Amino acid sequence: MAQTEPQTIALSIRRLLDGAPRIELTAVFPTREAFDVQLPTWRPGRYELGQFAQYVYAMEGQAADRTWNALSKTSLHTWHVPAETEAVRWVFHADTFNAGSTGVTENVLYINPVNCFLYHPDHQDWGYSIALDDVPAEWAVATGLPSENGKLHARDVQHAMDSPILAGPNLWHRTYTSNGIPFHIWVYGETTPDEQRFVQEHQDFTDAQIAHFGSFPAPHYHFLYVLPEREVRHGVEHEDTTVIAQGPSAKCRTEEGHMELIGIASHELYHAWNVKRIRPAEWTPYDFSKACPSRMGYVAEGVTTYMGDLFLFESGVVDLDGWCRLTERLLDRHVNNPGRLNMSVADSSYDTWLDGYVAGVPGRKGSIYVEGAVLAFLCDVRIMQLTGGAASLQTAMRLLWEQFGEPRIGLTEADYWSVLNEVAGAPDALDDLRRDFADGTSDSWDALVAAMEWQGLKLSKEQRDGIWRTTLVAS
Repeated sequence: MAQTEPQTIALSIRRLLDGAPRIELTAVFPTREAFDVQLPTWRPGRYELGQFAQYVYAMEGQAADRTWNALSKTSLHTWHVPAETEAVRWVFHADTFNAGSTGVTENVLYINPVNCFLYHPDHQDWGYSIALDDVPAEWAVATGLPSENGKLHARDVQHAMDSPILAGPNLWHRTYTSNGIPFHIWVYGETTPDEQRFVQEHQDFTDAQIAHFGSFPAPHYHFLYVLPEREVRHGVEHEDTTVIAQGPSAKCRTEEGHMELIGIASHELYHAWNVKRIRPAEWTPYDFSKACPSRMGYVAEGVTTYMGDLFLFESGVVDLDGWCRLTERLLDRHVNNPGRLNMSVADSSYDTWLDGYVAGVPGRKGSIYVEGAVLAFLCDVRIMQLTGGAASLQTAMRLLWEQFGEPRIGLTEADYWSVLNEVAGAPDALDDLRRDFADGTSDSWDALVAAMEWQGLKLSKEQRDGIWRTTLVAS
């Protein structure tokens, strides 16, 4: 039987700069049957409903007689497309320059497709052919998407939604290679980082991470830096790309701002394995149509937070004192959040979909980034203690990559802890850590002090003006 050619959605995008910045998107779907078209409700990397339909100004369909008519909503994020509709056109607000949104000006086009691309819920195998209608030929286009005949191409919905696009006339572009993989650094901003140091540090932490995993999961990788003249600090992971936003742009030339960017970059690169491939079953594949809560946010973000900083140390980007300062900032957040003693980090992971990115009710929940990183450190030390330093948490993460990430098998909590116990050498080696600090709300301070002492470090805390401050030094 002959194979059918994959169907493709022809999508064109142009900027509207009169008044509020917007983009106009026009899609020709490979069907003339009636269907309900879907706009994503959330984006990977931010585990809450994004309500992206709030940014849509208009949704129209082109009838066979070439007239454009308003489409009726069938839910908050879907519209009915009548039979024989030639094309769908919509206008999307584009004035947000953080790492996960969409923004345009006269000299930049920045799109996170999961905010603004429509898809057919029953045909997520359909690809996209994307035309950037008003992007001048001399502009650079930074994206992981392949380009052919002047258009960008995505193989299916999952690929399209996970492939940001950054285009502009003055993008700062540098490259390096690690283990035969090409890595690209793109920067949009009035001020750009110190070139030699910035590229070298990317090289260093990339080499270290690939060495520990043994291979890189993509044929190329792009760091897209958006440095606007607004206050922002944000990073979002994608399969072969990350977008990192920091502003105002001049901050990147300060030591604090430079190290902030490098820290986010190491974190986001680690996500290429952990979350983009070693992924909780609830997100395999992503269902963009509804909330998808998971108790494994502490693995997705907590392990990545810990490992991102650890690889800055392992690669020599920071020394031991520098790692201690990074850890102090993390632990300051840990000890000053009473929510960690009220709701477990696993339950807090599930509830990010309610209030995970706002202050929320005082003392209700913990941070999956902070409490997850604390737990990851405790697991790392336990494995090293039980194996005499022959194995570590990174040994377990490599095994998880080989068993679950590379073959794209969704990960469960039982899978995760089973692999950690296996690496530690006993089926119950870390059961108390899971019981007390993943599923439970026990205070981990004494365990932290003991684990740091085993590492040759002294951890202490004192209260100043009602706020706890931690100190971590070589003992």
